[in-house]
Amino acid sequence: MIVYKPFTLFASVAVSLSLLACTPASNVRDVAASTAAAHQSAASNPRKPIQAAWWQTFNDPLMTALIQEALQASPDIKTAQASLRAARAQRAIAGASLLPSLSSGASARRSGGNDSYGANLDASWEADIFGGNRLADKAAAADLQATQASLEDVKASLAAEVASSYVNLRLAQARLAVSRQSLASRDETVRLIGLKQQAGLASGLETDQANLSLGQTQAQIPALVNSVTQSQHALAILTGKEPGALNTRLAAAKPIPTAGGQLVNNIPANAIRQRPDIRAAEYKVTAAGLRVGEAKANLYPSFNLGGSLSLSSLSLADLLDTGSIARSLAASISAPLFDGGRLKQQVEAKDAAREQAVASYQKAVLGALQDDSFSTLQSLRERQPLLAQNVALARSTEHLAQLSYDAGTADFQNVLDTQRSVLSAQESQLAAQAENTQAIISLYKAIGGAW
Repeated sequence: MIVYKPFTLFASVAVSLSLLACTPASNVRDVAASTAAAHQSAASNPRKPIQAAWWQTFNDPLMTALIQEALQASPDIKTAQASLRAARAQRAIAGASLLPSLSSGASARRSGGNDSYGANLDASWEADIFGGNRLADKAAAADLQATQASLEDVKASLAAEVASSYVNLRLAQARLAVSRQSLASRDETVRLIGLKQQAGLASGLETDQANLSLGQTQAQIPALVNSVTQSQHALAILTGKEPGALNTRLAAAKPIPTAGGQLVNNIPANAIRQRPDIRAAEYKVTAAGLRVGEAKANLYPSFNLGGSLSLSSLSLADLLDTGSIARSLAASISAPLFDGGRLKQQVEAKDAAREQAVASYQKAVLGALQDDSFSTLQSLRERQPLLAQNVALARSTEHLAQLSYDAGTADFQNVLDTQRSVLSAQESQLAAQAENTQAIISLYKAIGGAW
């Protein structure tokens, strides 16, 4: 297995970034390739293939179904898909500039009682001597790849957002269940204290304290119910549905999802570069560099070849006679002499755009390296056994406090305090479980997929 080594990975990417910042536009892809090589060298074994449907590791069919529905129906996905179609069309437009163009026409005219007919076929082709059209075509291809990667990034982000919202829902439902259990326990306490007061074994103060504790717990319930509803509505919106459309499907409480198997101990060494947002930024650098070359090519002369075939006749029947055919061939050259510096400034503008793309790429990579999901997950793993122990201790303390109160050796306030401690410990444990799953989701997104 490939072990994630933060320092090694950071060093390799940092070197590549420094090279990229000072590299001519024509060599951008070479540096990008060196970045990949640096990542591969950080691993002792070849990386395992990436599994796109990382959410299946949580073994929650409903969460999986919601993610799949979102990937099909979300407006964000539809927007990204439309952008991809536009990029494909732009690539086709750029590629067409490398090919000859053909056009045809026909005419019929009457003048002074005489008819005349004509037809023509024209062909032209720009000889791409200085490579401007080829560079434009390659830039459009890089833009297409960037748009494809951006679509993948939208999908990855959407899947993570649905999974995160689903975890929030299960946490809210779990907290609501715990609070209702606590409410039932405190309601029973109020009943027992009432019986004791009737028997002269409890004071009015103790009754008031029990009722206050019950009321405080009751006051928490509406907010928790609202949290459940908001989470249900959020999931509906993410899946392209109206708020409330999923309330029935999501009404039954289920455990907070947990990932199965070994997860975070083994991360691909080239995980950063495989992220779709990083790949999109890299392709944008490539496209920007190629457009600098295209702008420079426009400073030089352009060469065009053309030909035409025309037919003309006084009668439509004679139009195809060989005597009515005229042919011509032409070659032309045009060169910019004076344009007020427009073409040179276009080169400057494209070069500035390239620098912006490089800076955006650097920012994306450094942001990915800064991701704290791994350390957060390690910290949560260490906390969970302690929180489970706290719940057990809180329950034991509550039981002992109740026994002491029943024996007349402890104040009733001790019972109420231990009840609050149990509720607090349970909520902390639930929150940590949810945070652990959220950290795994963030980690999956940070490395570009499962492994």
